[in-house]
Parts: sequence; C-alpha cells; structure tokens
Amino acid sequence: MFPLRFIRRCAPAALALFAALLLIVGCARQATVPARTAAPVSDDMRVLLTFSPAAPRALDATTFIVHTVGSDKRPVVNAQMTADLTMPGMQMPPSRVSLTPAAPGIYTGQGRFSMPGQWAVTVSGADEGRRTQAVFPITVR
Repeated sequence: MFPLRFIRRCAPAALALFAALLLIVGCARQATVPARTAAPVSDDMRVLLTFSPAAPRALDATTFIVHTVGSDKRPVVNAQMTADLTMPGMQMPPSRVSLTPAAPGIYTGQGRFSMPGQWAVTVSGADEGRRTQAVFPITVR
C-alpha cells in the first residue's frame, strides 16, 4: 500500500520536473544560436546576418537575411549584396548566394551548405561609393 500512495503523491511533481527539464533543454538549444554580427571592413556600412532556420543543416535550404545600415544609421537601399559560403581549410570554390532587396536595408537569398562542419559566410555589399565585407563563422550540422 505504501508504494502506491508514494507513487500517487510523487507522480505530479515528477511529471512537472520532467516537463520543466524538457522546456529548459528546448530553450537552451534555441538560445545557443545568436544573431550573427561582424564588423565590416569599412565604416560605410554595418551588416547583421541571420539565418532561417536559425541553425542551418547541411543540404537543407537556408535563407540568408542581411540587415544593413550606413554610417548615418539609415537602412542601405539599392545595394548589390552577395554572400559567399566557404569552408576554411578546404580546397573548394565558394558557393555564392545572391541577395535581393526584401525591405529597406534588408536583403535575402537562399542557399545550401554542402556538408556539415565549420563554414565562413562572407557578406559583400556595395552601393554608390560605399563598400563593405564582413565574415561570419558558422558551424553547420
């Protein structure tokens, strides 16, 4: 009789603890993928890069989202933007992703990482005399 009463008493607490652990583990996975930023080569343009999905996987389609602002803190519009995907230390040509305007200062494009590992995403942009290049390291699973 004692074990059954003990189980009935502890089951809700054990279930709540299990649910809390699942929530913590699930949130922790999301929290480990921050927005990626890099300082550009010039002060003409600042670049922020994010991905969708936030943690890219090899061979899956990845959307690259680039936010740009000029030195005047205004969105950079009508720029020519690209993202080159390379694996440092590997003898392979870069995979280029063309980025097209989605909104003022926001450029998007789709690409794929060909294999898991350490990658570098080099975002390059130019408009009316302003140029920038920023490198973003990323681990692809």
